[in-house]
This record gives sequence, structure tokens and C-alpha cells, in this order.
Amino acid sequence: MPTYVFDAVNPSGKMVKGKLDANNEMNLINRLSQEGYVVLNVQAVAEKRKGMRLRAKLGDLVLFTRQFSTMINAGVRIKDSINLLARQEAFSKTFRDILSEVVLSIDGGMSLSEAFEKVGAFDPVLINLMQAGESGGVLDESLSKLSAFYENSKKIRDEIRSAMAYPVFVSIFAVLILMVISLFILPNLFRAFGSKKPGGVVAILINTNNYLANNWIAIVIFLIGFFIGGYFFMRTPYGMATKGFMLSLLPPIKKLRRLETSSSFSKTLATLISSGVTITEAVKMAANATSDHELIKSVPSMIDTLKNGGTLKEAMGKSKYFPQLLVEMVGTGEETGRVDEMLNKVAEFYDQEVSVKLKQIVSMIEPAMIGVIGIFVGFLTFSLYQTMFSLENGAGQGFGK
Repeated sequence: MPTYVFDAVNPSGKMVKGKLDANNEMNLINRLSQEGYVVLNVQAVAEKRKGMRLRAKLGDLVLFTRQFSTMINAGVRIKDSINLLARQEAFSKTFRDILSEVVLSIDGGMSLSEAFEKVGAFDPVLINLMQAGESGGVLDESLSKLSAFYENSKKIRDEIRSAMAYPVFVSIFAVLILMVISLFILPNLFRAFGSKKPGGVVAILINTNNYLANNWIAIVIFLIGFFIGGYFFMRTPYGMATKGFMLSLLPPIKKLRRLETSSSFSKTLATLISSGVTITEAVKMAANATSDHELIKSVPSMIDTLKNGGTLKEAMGKSKYFPQLLVEMVGTGEETGRVDEMLNKVAEFYDQEVSVKLKQIVSMIEPAMIGVIGIFVGFLTFSLYQTMFSLENGAGQGFGK
């Protein structure tokens, strides 16, 4: 919806300037005239390209869709419901600001789905289900489906985070130990040898220590900026795609991600199909929701197959991405007219597989990390011993002369 700036005389007789969204220039003039304004000038504002806006957090979406669905089902008006939710401190400050923007857009004449799309913080699944709910008069049902969808997504994400907590803790602890050794123990140890300079790995560690000691302020600033920037970048669509690509480089993680993506695709597609979204749009949105670059690349060929009269089973089979079980279950669903049910069933199966595979990977990571740390510490100890022995021999030879 385009934006217009206008000059007008308000009902009190004062000149005012303003900015509003409207379908067209006449629509804006009519709206202002009904409110008692005399419009003097109207000019369209050149549309600016939106920058990368942070996506709404999954936790906020779970709580919002659940409460919004309850309010709509109870007969509360849409605008009043969002206004009330925008004042709840259970949501993050950013999300409350987003809801306030949605209310302003609704006041400007936009529909609910248009207002949510305009802020640029919500995924296409939410927007299209809201649009389907508005057009079909079943907004409360669409919101209930969204709530269940986001709750399930959050459950899987929390399981993955919980399983990875221990390996991450061990990694951070190992890095801290190595930093203590490099920054505090080694300098004091080799200070006893005076001007003698060690070589090999120990020399690298000492030089690194000297560099860190002389540039620690710049390094701290860089690290803080890097982690803050990385945190916000990973919450953007581009960041999610980058993270997915990096994870796919590791074979065990790639297999796990393939299962998780198949589950996510199935659940999203089932939700969209059951809400009346066309199959081509549903496939496109379900793929984009996974942020899997390989799957997203296969979408055009899948849509071509569907437009040429092919079945969903044929389209998914030609993509060579999905497991055969999922493809066959979709075919069975098409034959029985229960595609959404079959997709939900296979998604539940893959969720269980993800949990099992995740536990297997974590059980392999833990001893592997301990082994790597042990090897490094052993190598470092050997290097220290060899260096000390060489320095002692050199000092003894110098004393003998």
C-alpha cells in the first residue's frame, strides 16, 4: 500500500501536514474529508527499500498467537486485542513496538494480514494463514493452528539447545583453560630462562601472548562488536541461511538437519494446506520457512511439476531432497484425500528421529572433545618439556665455557 504526504486544514481551521497509507490518492482524500479535513495537496512518497529487520522471536510468537486466538475466540475486536497485547510486559520491548506499528497500520485502513506484512518482522506462514483466516471468517482457527505450529517448533529448538548445552560448555571451558595457560603460566615459566628464546609451538604461544598483551583493548572491542553483530545478523533471514549452509558442511550435522528440515517442511505444509492456501504457494512458503538453501533451490522445479498437472508426490520425488518415506506418505495422502494428516504423522516420526540422532551425535561429540583437548594438552606438555630441556642444556653449555 503506497504512502502519501498531505497538506490540509483540520476541523479547527489550522494548517496541518501529515503522512498516511492509502490504496490511492482518492481513497486518502475521502478518508480525510470524512473526518472534517479540507485537503489542499497530496503527494505520493517514493517507496524506500526496507533494510534487514529482525524477525520476531519464536517465544514471542508462541505467546502472541495463543493469546490472540483466545481473545478473538472470545469476541474481542482485533484492534482492541492487539492494543492490549502490545502493553503486556510478557513480550519483549521490540515485539511490543512491532504490535504498536500493526495497530497504526490497521487504523490507516489496512487489513490484519497487510498490517503484519508491512512491519516486515513476521514470516510468510503467519501472514498467509492470517489472510486465509480473514477471507474465510475463521481467524480464530487459523491462529490456533499457528499457535500449535510455533509451539512445536519451539519444542524442537529447545531440545536441540538442551542437547548441545554440555558440548558448548566443555568447549568454552577448554578455551578458557588454554587462555590461562598461554597468558599467565607460560610467561612466568620462561621468564626464569632470561634472554634465551624458545622455539616451535611454545614460541608461537609466547608471541601470541605478547601480541594479546599489547593489543588487548582493540581485541576486546573487536570481539564485543563481533558477537553483538553476529547475534543480530543470525536473527535475520540472511543469517539463518548462512547458519544452515555452515552446518551442512559437516556430514553428521547435515543428516540431522535434513531430518529436521523434512519435519519442519511437513508441518508447515500441512498447516498451510489445511488452512486453504494453494498447493503451489504452500510449497514455496513451507520451503522458505526452513531456511534450507538446498531445498529452496529445488522449489521452482517442484512448482513447475505441480503447474503441469503433476502430483505433490511426483514434485517432491523429482527434487531428490526428501526421504523416500515422506514421498510415499504424501502419495498415500493424495490417494485418500488426507495429505495434511499424513504430513503431520510423518513429521511426528521425523521429530522422534531427530531426537534420537541428536543424542547419538552428542554422545560422540563429548568423548571426541575430551580426546582433542587431551591430545592438545599432551602435545603442549611435550613441547614445554622439550623446550625446557633444550634451554637447560644451552645454559649448562654456556656456563661450562
